[in-house]
Amino acid sequence: MLILVLTVVSIVSVAYSTNPAFAQTGPSQYSVNIATKPGLGSYLTNATGFALYTYLHDVPANGTSTCIAICLQKWPAFYVTTLALPPGLKASSFTTITRPDGSKQLAYDGWPLYYYYNDTRPGDTTGQGVLKLWSVATVPTPFSLFATSSITTSDSASTSAAGGW
Repeated sequence: MLILVLTVVSIVSVAYSTNPAFAQTGPSQYSVNIATKPGLGSYLTNATGFALYTYLHDVPANGTSTCIAICLQKWPAFYVTTLALPPGLKASSFTTITRPDGSKQLAYDGWPLYYYYNDTRPGDTTGQGVLKLWSVATVPTPFSLFATSSITTSDSASTSAAGGW
């Protein structure tokens, strides 16, 4: 008889979003985290495991977001006041932009980050590929996952952060 034991670790922190479904509470370990899903690879999440997305109409590294009004209702901006990152992510990859309404938003490799309103539980990635404009904010697979492999990268970080756009 084979017995399988699963351990689930929950990481929570305080985050700010316009949608209470994505609110995070409790003590913080990481305000941005990395999750992995077959077919998507490694991607960014908030501290409680909700996927973060990028938008094709945004211009990376120009400090602005083009998702406003109705778009923002379905794709709330992601922002945390304190950035705590796990191994595999660099603080220098994250910046804060000021949105047209004056609110703040976190960007990864220049791409503003968003939630998707139809993601109702941690691990959901239902926004992936919506209208061929939205993609989970993918990251290169963390090197710590490979004990003996050697990985060569070129511009994979910039294309990955853009969801392969």
